[in-house]
Amino acid sequence: MEQVESSEKVFYVKKDYSMSMAKANLYTLLIMLPIMIVLGAVYAALWGFEKTAEEFTSLLDAPGGLLASYGVLIGILIVGTVIHELIHGITWVLAGRKPWSAIKFGFQWRTFTPYTHLQEPLKAGAYRIGTWMPGFITGFLPAFYGILYGNFWLVLLGGLFICAAGGDLLILWSLRGVNKDALVEDHPSRAGCYVLQPIADDSDAVKA
Repeated sequence: MEQVESSEKVFYVKKDYSMSMAKANLYTLLIMLPIMIVLGAVYAALWGFEKTAEEFTSLLDAPGGLLASYGVLIGILIVGTVIHELIHGITWVLAGRKPWSAIKFGFQWRTFTPYTHLQEPLKAGAYRIGTWMPGFITGFLPAFYGILYGNFWLVLLGGLFICAAGGDLLILWSLRGVNKDALVEDHPSRAGCYVLQPIADDSDAVKA
């Protein structure tokens, strides 16, 4: 933790609630298989194993075979990733009442990870909304719709985008005990944020 001071001379203790992009990506890889198994099991339970197996096999029998199917999926994932980051920015602007100039989009080549960085502090409640919304819109909604109406493609894509939001879900879990009105500051280079806790004066601060 470190001591910070606002422009109004209010002192805060800054607590780090972030993790490296590499660690977030690793956790995402670890949860991919369980998520896809659960979604597939729910789909099969509702629509039958035979239908599920036939639709999965149809991916392999698509024009061009498996390579073509992977090519389509990769293309959709690339476009979906751009949309994912845009949703972060749009939601933080709307929920946090921030200007567009406060949003920075970038790409960390070292871990091959796109990111959206909010350059101004905001309340934890608004930060959670902006963190949750991409996975909800691109992942949970399509997967739910696909399971409900028997569309295997939507379940597959929704599952992949839920996995893509794995880092966001980890951030939300790490912030589970933080008050919604607490100020948070998005971390500029890691997955997560700082939580700013006000203190009476700088003598009480814990310095890094």
